[in-house]
Amino acid sequence: MREKKPAQSVVKVAKKERYSWPPPADPNDVYVVKDKNPIHSILTALPVIMLVVGLYFYYQGESEQNQGVPIHSESQQVSGVFTGFSVVKSGSKGRHYLWIEQAGKTRGIRFRPEQLSQLQALERGSDIQLDIAPTVPNSKTLWAWKVLQGEKIILEMDLTVR
Repeated sequence: MREKKPAQSVVKVAKKERYSWPPPADPNDVYVVKDKNPIHSILTALPVIMLVVGLYFYYQGESEQNQGVPIHSESQQVSGVFTGFSVVKSGSKGRHYLWIEQAGKTRGIRFRPEQLSQLQALERGSDIQLDIAPTVPNSKTLWAWKVLQGEKIILEMDLTVR
């Protein structure tokens, strides 16, 4: 009998190098920084550094405001018509404001979040008298430490202990 020859494959054998996708970048077309300029590195990092430092000082100042006790020597008395409360979402508890209207102008006075339950007794549209003071020397942020509506004391804060 005759010997059978193995059948030839239908697939042709590749004689060229295999093609890859995506094609490799031509070394002449690729931009490579030859040497890095240290000034460029600092200038690109500067906005991030400034943001971190700014946030640090902001939250440090806010913490001093919140933890401080109103300064009695810088205290002042104001009166006006009570218009309501507001909260600015900031930090864990937010910044709470008591709003009064004085001579046609609206003014916000800060108070501590835990004092809100006492201040809920205030009647909107009624006259109130406040003793306010900063908690940080020479600060423009004033905190209510005593609130009167009529003859009734709504809030009176101890100025010696926080």
